[in-house]
Amino acid sequence: MKQKILLTYVESGFGHISSMDSIYDALVERYGSEYEIEKSFILTDDGFKNLVGMNKFFIKQVQNTNKIPYFGRFIFPIISLLGGQKVMRFFHRQLSHRSFKQGLKALEMRKPNVIVTNHYFTDLLAVEYKHRIDPNVVVINYNPDPTLHTFWDKRDGIFIVNNPLALAKAQKYKFKPENLRLVTPCVRSCVERDALGREQLREKFELPKDKFTVVIADGGYMLGRGPKFVRALIKSGLPITLCVIAGNNKKRYEQFRKIAEGESKLKVAPGMTFKAYEFLPNAHELYGAADVFLTKGGPNAVLDSIYMHTPVMINYCPHVIEAATVKVFINEHGCGETVYRRKKAIKRIRAFMADKSALDGYEKNIEELIAGGNGVSAVADIIRAESEKQRLLYETEGIYFSNTTAPCADEIDRAEHVQAQSQTDDVPDELVSPQAPTVETVDA
Repeated sequence: MKQKILLTYVESGFGHISSMDSIYDALVERYGSEYEIEKSFILTDDGFKNLVGMNKFFIKQVQNTNKIPYFGRFIFPIISLLGGQKVMRFFHRQLSHRSFKQGLKALEMRKPNVIVTNHYFTDLLAVEYKHRIDPNVVVINYNPDPTLHTFWDKRDGIFIVNNPLALAKAQKYKFKPENLRLVTPCVRSCVERDALGREQLREKFELPKDKFTVVIADGGYMLGRGPKFVRALIKSGLPITLCVIAGNNKKRYEQFRKIAEGESKLKVAPGMTFKAYEFLPNAHELYGAADVFLTKGGPNAVLDSIYMHTPVMINYCPHVIEAATVKVFINEHGCGETVYRRKKAIKRIRAFMADKSALDGYEKNIEELIAGGNGVSAVADIIRAESEKQRLLYETEGIYFSNTTAPCADEIDRAEHVQAQSQTDDVPDELVSPQAPTVETVDA
């Protein structure tokens, strides 16, 4: 019997799915022969009524943050003011206790040795599972966001963050220093290894090769400012290729399809090529076909665009997480710019068409950023090292697993617990993964 590593998926925006996919791919590729690796949409796979309802609740809240002005800007601070993780534990354990118990049952049915999470609710379930059912289970959480909110359970488990800003927040919220790990942002292997150039990708999507190309997406639900920017660009009559991804919003797709096929009152200028798409599993390749990717501040879509070497224009940040996307990828690393007004977007695109030097600068910054490496290998190494610690602990109790190979000492050391200095803002070198750039100081 091999140790079982369970990866728990949640649809709460598609970034949680894509970031977990990146971890799953790396684990299977690097250590698939050593462990039983299982992935599960833990809230929906078993059909537990209340747990499925909780998943729908999460999806609805993500949609609300995008379509209701200031909802996201309000909800995160108010929950933090009410107690953050403590109020979330109370909500799930007491007010929504049926879905909470069903979540524990779903984990117990799978009998994991290691639970990997990337959402505050599955992290809570994993920690409670450890406290109530299996004290030997290892809990590992990867935070896919560029910052940290107060919902996360900090009582137990390894907590992996992907940039110094999130690490500073974790230190501020008093996560146990020995549980913190810092890696570079994680992206799926299919994105990292996509070797097709811009011209090849335009050919693949049957787009004009010589036209300035703009791709617009607005998360999986297309409920932000994307539609208004699409219409503004169409009305501008710019001689560009304009592609819009409506995601799972079928109503929006139908509206855009009618425009593309000439069935709408809104007409496309003769010099413009307009194409509409539903949800695309390979959306990153359409980003790569573009000169500019215009989107809201969803960190995973932005990261996909960056790995496809396409500068971003961010037009909307509905809450603190996406505002941090601007802080990290725009202000700090210079991978694009913000255009919160439609007129500004049109003005900037027109300027790029006349002179691409600014875009060239953004692409140079992108190259410097991704040279730091995909953090997903470091995450896989951390999971393996913690699994091996558990295996050795079991062996002292006479319980043996049939993992085919054991790691060498330096591989375990790569993810070893560290005693971080809680009295200073300095980030210890030992906390930084081998793939991540060394960080000397972090402002909390």
